[in-house]
Amino acid sequence: MTRRNVSAGTRSDGGRDCRDAFLGLAKTCDKLGIALWDYLGSRLTTPGHIVVQPLDRYVRGQFRPA
Repeated sequence: MTRRNVSAGTRSDGGRDCRDAFLGLAKTCDKLGIALWDYLGSRLTTPGHIVVQPLDRYVRGQFRPA
């Protein structure tokens, strides 16, 4: 039997940085009332997603989420 590491951590520094960035983005979208998947779909220009302005415009108060 092989012992496995089953903690919630990542295996690399890059993986940790990616997880931290994604969680930070998710929390920011949640605070602004924007669905994370709508934001990502807008940034990746996925057909059928709503257009979401860059988050700094919402933070500065120039736009209000729909």
